[in-house]
Amino acid sequence: MTWFFLAFRNLLRNAHRSVTTIAAVALGYAAINVLAGFTTYMFASIEGADIYEEVNGHVQLWKKGARDYGGPDSGDYLISADEFATIKTFAAADPRILLSAGMLEVKGSLDYEGTPGFFFGQAMVPEEKDAIFSRSTALRSADGSTYIGKAITKETPDAIAIAAGLAENMGLEIDSSVVLMAPSFNGQINAIDAKVLQIVGVPTEALNKRYVFLPLALAQTLYDTQGVSCVRFMLESEADTDAVVASFRERFPASSWEVIPWYEFSALYLRTKRMFDVIFGLVFAIITTIVTMSVLNTIGMAVIERTKEIGTLRALGLKQPGVIWLFSIESALLGFIGAFSGLIITVGIALLVRAIKPTWEPPVTSREIVWEIRLLPAYLLSTFVLLVIFTSLAAIAPARRAAKQRIVDSLGHG
Repeated sequence: MTWFFLAFRNLLRNAHRSVTTIAAVALGYAAINVLAGFTTYMFASIEGADIYEEVNGHVQLWKKGARDYGGPDSGDYLISADEFATIKTFAAADPRILLSAGMLEVKGSLDYEGTPGFFFGQAMVPEEKDAIFSRSTALRSADGSTYIGKAITKETPDAIAIAAGLAENMGLEIDSSVVLMAPSFNGQINAIDAKVLQIVGVPTEALNKRYVFLPLALAQTLYDTQGVSCVRFMLESEADTDAVVASFRERFPASSWEVIPWYEFSALYLRTKRMFDVIFGLVFAIITTIVTMSVLNTIGMAVIERTKEIGTLRALGLKQPGVIWLFSIESALLGFIGAFSGLIITVGIALLVRAIKPTWEPPVTSREIVWEIRLLPAYLLSTFVLLVIFTSLAAIAPARRAAKQRIVDSLGHG
């Protein structure tokens, strides 16, 4: 306790320099954790966009080669009604799977008052699509809205949703009647009437000018089929993804099927995570270096100014390790006080952002959403401990130099 008391008194004697160093540690700590909190929010947003916002689910099941096929006989890669029923039965027996939803890829021509336009998109049972979409929590606009118009349900079998860019280009509005045309898998051209009930935002410009969502039954009528392109599964917990994938791969052999976890069909997530991992590592290294150099400067100046004091302590019997120990404690106190101050700043910034609810338009969605700084206990604790350790170690080199001086030279310094 005497060591800590002496170290604390020494910090008070050099208050100006101590405050400067504490500020450097505090701002460094806050910068690291604010960036970590925003980075975690970014990862969660992109993950939520891929799994829920784009209704991809946690796991997808396709016929072998279906995703890469671009020829005219795509019907050969459809999952038949019987196969779909078998898949749903298998999934229903697994308590980790909340939902099995069939998806049919669609493309064709949309005609509005004689004006044609090409479209592509997807078809699902509306209630199943909404069940997946409703799980998204990271990509919410300030007012909570996700589309303009009315709900699409089983009570509106001829309703469709279109992208905002497509609606603008063709002059479509809510309740506009259109004709959808596409070649069936039998080679015949089919046409069906539909009504626009929703105008939605989509992430990219190409999709924004072409995207259409159809109820699954309507799309199957258009294509004259009972099959689906793939089956998407929503899980109770994302942590079960790999285990569920392994279960499906055991049941559905790789020779005929592809079982894909969400992180494999999410190229954007993987690229963004790698980029931010590098950025965060560089920022952490830079800030740690700045903080360590600041502490080195503070302790180095303190050692020079207190050379006579060190000589007196040595003359009174304090050994070299004792001098190093004293300065290490002083440095550790600087790190502790600075990190604690940084913790207060970090929490304050996170709470302020949460209260203000600022919005931005990230690359994963076309509408403005509320962004946040997430508080991560593991990061907060680990950076706290690391900064205290680094600041403690920063005092060793200058303290050793001072401790090795001859006592007579130290007493005669300056």
